[in-house]
Amino acid sequence: MKVTHFLTTRKKIEKEIDTASFLLSNKLGDYLWMSGNTKSRYEGWFCRLDEKMYRFIEEIEVEDGGNVLAVGNFFNHIERKRENIEEIFYLSESSHSFVYELTEKRNIRIFFDVKESYSSLPPKDYTITREKEFLIIKFDPHLYLAIKTQQGDDIKEIINKHYSYDQSRNSPPFTRNVYKGLLLSGKRFVFAVASSKKDVLREIKKIVLKNNPKEKRDIDFLCAKNALDSLFVQKENGVYAGLPWFFHFWQRDEAISLKSVTEIDKNIGKEVFFRLMESGLKKGPGGVRNIDTIGWAVKRAENIFPFLNVSEKEKIKRKIKKYLEEFLWAFTEDGLFVNQSYETWMDSLKRDGARIELQAMKLNMYKTLRLLAREKSEKDFYEKLESEMKSKVRKAFFDGENLYDGYYPKRSQLEKVIRPNIFIAAYIYPELLSKKEWIKCINNALDKLWLPWGGVSTLDKTDVNFCDWHTGEDSRSYHQGDSWFYLNNLTAIVLYRIDKRRFKNYIKKIMEASREEILFMGAVGCHGEVSSASELRSEGCVNQAWSNALYIEAKREIRF
Repeated sequence: MKVTHFLTTRKKIEKEIDTASFLLSNKLGDYLWMSGNTKSRYEGWFCRLDEKMYRFIEEIEVEDGGNVLAVGNFFNHIERKRENIEEIFYLSESSHSFVYELTEKRNIRIFFDVKESYSSLPPKDYTITREKEFLIIKFDPHLYLAIKTQQGDDIKEIINKHYSYDQSRNSPPFTRNVYKGLLLSGKRFVFAVASSKKDVLREIKKIVLKNNPKEKRDIDFLCAKNALDSLFVQKENGVYAGLPWFFHFWQRDEAISLKSVTEIDKNIGKEVFFRLMESGLKKGPGGVRNIDTIGWAVKRAENIFPFLNVSEKEKIKRKIKKYLEEFLWAFTEDGLFVNQSYETWMDSLKRDGARIELQAMKLNMYKTLRLLAREKSEKDFYEKLESEMKSKVRKAFFDGENLYDGYYPKRSQLEKVIRPNIFIAAYIYPELLSKKEWIKCINNALDKLWLPWGGVSTLDKTDVNFCDWHTGEDSRSYHQGDSWFYLNNLTAIVLYRIDKRRFKNYIKKIMEASREEILFMGAVGCHGEVSSASELRSEGCVNQAWSNALYIEAKREIRF
């Protein structure tokens, strides 16, 4: 199968690969993920209505289409070539609708599976009426699908689908009953959904094809930028953590992604930033805090401040002071910032105590307040706090050769485990070590974590808990082997900043692996979540916000 990314009709990148899926999304929160032969219950056309994600169409099958031979990514639409016909998919930016076109008139079959995304209930039954050129399909009093088509017959046959991708991810159920529904005939079909008959007719009439202006950049950069932009949800001023199954506004994910988000849309960036600063240390689902959210948000303040007025800056300054007080009094032991189990980004692990990246975040808060201080006395105050804590962190975590992952202040015990959080610490607060010290620690860390295909493992490869292969929804491998693309891209940035010549081969290898995954693996044109440690793969969520965001950042900064 050939995958081609078109910047213009002449400028393109293409490659032959075994298989490919694509994922389109819009700023209303909808997405369309298809592979040519549905392999997951998260594939199909999903729409966000009344703050819930619903699956509507499970698959579109074109009669006598043959196998998929090629996929063309045009950024605002996808063109797919089968053995006997070509297809075009376009997801509207202005309404809950999408267009499906063929190069010639054919019969197509529509497979329905109307349910909330995570639900295992049977698909909703339906009734059909016609309104001029539209078929109106009612699934319940609040879910309607309209289809613009001249000819259509209802089959309404229940069939059982097996989802091989879900099975490979250990994500049950692996089978599901769906409706083999309509048999339609035509060349161009328009689909729209809404919560009433009146609204669905309005939605389907709104759809207009638009071509988006394209930035003159490398195609892989444009893909990541387009993929991140497609995760913006304007109505709620938020950024999905990822698609197809992370259609949520997760604080940590938004904070990490915020620099690139702001570069794409400064208004959404500001909205997200202020919301994060307000939400702070509130507990999320399951009563667990994303303890590092505020640290990431304060780091991103440096990217937001150019867009703020004086009063907004003062407001943020007061917020940072407030959170520092909370950190100081509620989460401090022996001068170090401590967290509870499952509160860090490595949330499949207990990982309690004092953690290296969180120390860097607290130090960066002191640094930020020092830089914002107007009075010398205030500047001196934060400089003293920063200096004292820096000394404590170095004493607890740094042995002259390695910067370790954890420390337990109550029992003065160092956890001598090598993890890639050293790179997050270097990204957040590079002043912790000298350049010479960073080089020594990074060399030692890479010796334990480096993956030859171009990534870093989440655990020392010699550790007994290390997992070579991704274990799907069984979280054993998540933070004990799996390589996270966002962290790989961040690592490339850190290596470049510390010594781009010394670490040139590592940097280039990381960027090449991420580029390959974006262009020719997973959902073409989207940056996925993780790879197994043993070899480069596209696994987990197929379009992950922070993966795209850190790749965009790396591409903007790294130049050889």
